[in-house]
Parts: sequence; structure tokens; C-alpha cells
Amino acid sequence: MIVRVLPQLESREEWIAFCRREVPYCLVDTPACLVDFQSHFLQLTLFNHPQPIRYTLGSRRSMDPAWQLIKRCDWSLKTLATGLETLDFGGNVRDNDLLGVHTDLSARRSRPRDLHLHAPGCSESLPPLQTLPSRWDSLTLKRMLANRQFRDWRSEQDEATLGPAAVLLDLLENGQDWEGIPSRPRLQLGCRGKVLVSLIADLNAMPSGHASGPASLPALLR
Repeated sequence: MIVRVLPQLESREEWIAFCRREVPYCLVDTPACLVDFQSHFLQLTLFNHPQPIRYTLGSRRSMDPAWQLIKRCDWSLKTLATGLETLDFGGNVRDNDLLGVHTDLSARRSRPRDLHLHAPGCSESLPPLQTLPSRWDSLTLKRMLANRQFRDWRSEQDEATLGPAAVLLDLLENGQDWEGIPSRPRLQLGCRGKVLVSLIADLNAMPSGHASGPASLPALLR
């Protein structure tokens, strides 16, 4: 999954822009955390501990309690994260002034079980290609696939059909096994000496609604 990295969430405008994304899920540089607002609950996973800590805040009924909490912190993710770190989850956490903003607000602290969960500092940037390279290595292939700069995807093996997401995932984990082989006008993608798929590289093929900024993925998954 491609996860965007935002520098911060410190204003009302930044929070509104984040929530209007197709998927309100991103890493934030400062404070280093993962923000997930895909439901009525706001999930913050903080990376300033030896092991990540996740806070789940909100209500089953609506997203208003979580939204009011963000507003109470003056739209500052830093303020919210700092306040959460001071709470005693061994007692009645609802008695704390920070969480007294709404009667239907619940709060839970846990250890995330995600196997591939990394802080923003462990991410690599995969910006769109500006020109077609003279040589296709694993990095240029990842940049092309992550930003959907291709068309006419075709499987070259009858026994298996691979999609772009599957190829990108394997490139991240086993980039040394892949190569791009020009076969004009197509580009063949080979893995361990076997051509699996082919496509036509096209810098203008990005589908509508796809973000044009750099795509960030955990470097440790390469």
C-alpha cells in the first residue's frame, strides 16, 4: 500500500485537506506518527517509543467526538499527541480534561499488531518520472509503477496473471531480482531471468484523481 507522508497537521486547513483525501490515512513527519481517520475513530500510532503506541479515539455513532477533540487541541497534532502521552490509562481516562470535550468520546491505548509498520523516517520517496530513463533499474521501475505511468498492461505468462500492485510489492521486497527490458514500443518486466509482464511506459498516463506528488513506502520492505 502506498502511504503518503505529510510534514505536519497543525491547522484547520491541513486537517480538512487530509480528511477530504480519498483515503484519510497517512504518515506525518512531526510528530512521527501514522494517522488513520477512515471511520468514526481517529487512530494515532506514535513512533517515539521503542515500540509504537496506538491511540484509538472516537465514537461508534459519529466522527464528531473525534473532530471536537482535534478542535479542542487548536487543530494541532503535536498538542494532541503530547496530551495523550500524559494520560493515565490505568484509571478513568475520561476524567481527564483533554478528553472531556464530548460525552460520547472513548479512548483506548494499545500496541499495534501490524507486521510492516514503520516511522516516516524509514520511508523512501518515489516521485513520478520526469523523463523515460535510458536504463530501467529497480528504482525507475518502482517510480513508474507507484505513480501509474504506464498503459496497456499485459501478462506474458499463461499460467499466472500478475497485476501492477503485485509486481510493485515484489519489487519493494526483491528489487535485485527485477529488470526492465526495452522491446519497442513495449517495456518487458523480467524477474529472475523470466519475462512476466509487459507494458508501454507513458509519463502522461496517470489516471484522473491520482495524486501527482511523491509516493512514499517503507524502505525496509525493499
